[in-house]
Amino acid sequence: MSVGSERAVDAAEVLARADEVATVLAAHARSVDEAGAFPLTGLEALRRSGLMGLLVPREYGGLDGSCSLLSRVAQVLAANCLSTAMIWGMHCQQVAVLVDHAGARLKERALPAVARGDVYIASITSERGKGGHLLTAFAPLTYEDGLAVMRREAPVVTGGAHADAYLTTMRAAPDAPPSAVKLVYTDRSQVAVDERSPWSTPGMRGTESLGISLAGRVPEDQIVDAERGFEQVAVTTLIPVGHIAWASCWLGAATSVYRQVIAMLRDPRQRREYDLHSELFVTRLAEIRMRLDVAGAYLNRVVAEYEDARRSPRAVEAIYAPSFQIHINTLKVHASDSLFEAVNDLMQLVGLRHGYSKTSPIPVERTFRDLRSASLMYSNDRLLIANGKLSLLDGDVTLP
Repeated sequence: MSVGSERAVDAAEVLARADEVATVLAAHARSVDEAGAFPLTGLEALRRSGLMGLLVPREYGGLDGSCSLLSRVAQVLAANCLSTAMIWGMHCQQVAVLVDHAGARLKERALPAVARGDVYIASITSERGKGGHLLTAFAPLTYEDGLAVMRREAPVVTGGAHADAYLTTMRAAPDAPPSAVKLVYTDRSQVAVDERSPWSTPGMRGTESLGISLAGRVPEDQIVDAERGFEQVAVTTLIPVGHIAWASCWLGAATSVYRQVIAMLRDPRQRREYDLHSELFVTRLAEIRMRLDVAGAYLNRVVAEYEDARRSPRAVEAIYAPSFQIHINTLKVHASDSLFEAVNDLMQLVGLRHGYSKTSPIPVERTFRDLRSASLMYSNDRLLIANGKLSLLDGDVTLP
């Protein structure tokens, strides 16, 4: 994954590809939501576009894109279908982990296939009894004949039934503590995958984040590790890239419906039922815009801070710094709360016809349902507890 200012790739070309894919997503977004169906057509468009390999280095055939470019593409995709954008963003999160932490042999096997669009990677971190707590695992690895043996159940796996590969958290051994976590890469051909529980939710229906179980054996070089173990993988890559991707998707979706409402209000043929001379109306409109602006500004600032930290000679220490950990957690909490509030207020502003109704051409109602999940994805409460403890370590109160 490039950490420069998008010099490694033509950003305009990548964004043009994203626009082409977005046209496909827009055509299917309503049907994906109504059927609660995984967006196979959208994923196929992403595979053809090369965007599945956005973060893959050029030496493996990828686009070598930066985290800031990831954020921009996610916003374009989410403006048209948030479910598909989230699937893609979480795939890119997994790719970033391989780029940063996989061994040479695993990179040589996996990354060219990702760059070709042949491999969509799903994340398996949830586990019954611990929720989405990332830094623990219960199901243990065992070893037979030089292979790592996996038996794992997860209650929520985004796109799990459709993935070509998985990155899965496992306990290091049967006698290891839950904090001894290993991350294992598996091709779909190496494991048996069974669906366990359905995905029936008000929003984010197209992600088809159902429960699955998998079992199989993989070579030990498919265990992804770092000097400080899985914690370093999570702290330096998995969490920051994930929070940046999520926040970008939420911002793209919320901005899109606001933009469509503004277009309606600027059209004399459509705005007749709204009093644009009402100070209350335009004040509410301004408050919604302010939430979008602040969320976007904070996102851009944290992305820049992350890329600066990655360029540092002491990159690991810079990312581990309490101030950065507070900022990346705050990005997720603030974006999930404020962008949902923005769409909620937008629904109130435009009313039943264009806000609450599913038949409106402006998908305020669908975006409202989708964004309600944002604070639940790795619970905001858990992140706020972490930030409270980290605040005591940052005596300088280092702001972004």
